[in-house]
Amino acid sequence: MFTSSSGQSATCKGVPLTPGPSPPPVDIARSTTPRRAGERGAVRRSHRAGFTVIELLVVLAIISIVLGLILAGVAKVREVASRTACVNNLRQIGLAMHLHQTRQGVFPSNGGWDGKQTIQAKDGKLVVVSVKEHYLNLTFQYGVGEPTKTPRDQPGSWAYAILPYLDARANYEKRAWHRPVAEYVCPSRRTKDPQPAVNDKHGNYEGGGWLWARTDYAANARVIPNRPKCLRPEHIKDGKAQTIMIGEKAMHPADYQTGTWYWDEPFFVGGSGGTQRGFGTRPGEGTSIVRDHASMGFTFRYNWGSAHTSGANFLFADGSVRRFLHGTEPALVEPMLTPAGRDVVTERGVE
Repeated sequence: MFTSSSGQSATCKGVPLTPGPSPPPVDIARSTTPRRAGERGAVRRSHRAGFTVIELLVVLAIISIVLGLILAGVAKVREVASRTACVNNLRQIGLAMHLHQTRQGVFPSNGGWDGKQTIQAKDGKLVVVSVKEHYLNLTFQYGVGEPTKTPRDQPGSWAYAILPYLDARANYEKRAWHRPVAEYVCPSRRTKDPQPAVNDKHGNYEGGGWLWARTDYAANARVIPNRPKCLRPEHIKDGKAQTIMIGEKAMHPADYQTGTWYWDEPFFVGGSGGTQRGFGTRPGEGTSIVRDHASMGFTFRYNWGSAHTSGANFLFADGSVRRFLHGTEPALVEPMLTPAGRDVVTERGVE
């Protein structure tokens, strides 16, 4: 019921309208009116819109540490895989060397020029494969593998002579010096891609303008000498298990892929230092094991070494493969290079 302006009570459809209790006042601060979804969170987040500088630095530091650990682990796994592949390469080479000895009666020589051999260059001219070294002002002439030659007359290196026993008979018979052999390349050092001879500060190289494949392994000059000398197993009187036959050769990293022939002549070429180590012109040369590095100077000449982190791998005359640490004392290496020196061999330096 309500009172009209005339003071009389009014009714609605006969029902008197009586005033009810007044609604409680609305407390705006405690209103229960529902907010839109996410409204409360939005209000709270407005006080912290992002990370602080310190938090960002901490996160970046953690990411850097994790990435460093991952990269270090990947590099270590890659090196282990490369080292294993290198060992397998030497084992295959050892098997091929012994198959050559079984079939031919002798181990191959490192070849050498016969005084008359030439090859046809790309321009049709006949040339003698050679290196004119700037430091000594001398020209060294080399042989190139020929499939019709006997072991003692073979002008190509030992690495050419054993190609038929490495499933590369086609390379051997066709004299395909541009075709690389996977077993001759250490994956820690370089790819197997052939390269042309490129003149440089070390010397001028005559390769006929052709592409040539290389090897990262060299023969022990005292077991695999230059032609015409070839050894038989009985010549290794100090014991085949104590005598190095093939090993990783030292190289300067700057020369890996330049096309230089300086102490890295192709494996088809015979009589060169590119396929032979363990000799020298001064006392102590040929007995050092060094790691390839930018500041090594000329210590790679005559010597053994590798791009591996710890040491270089060696194939012994019995077919076994062992690794020797970089920096192994030359006095310990020397007895393992002589096939009949009656030397006492120690295993110190073997990893």
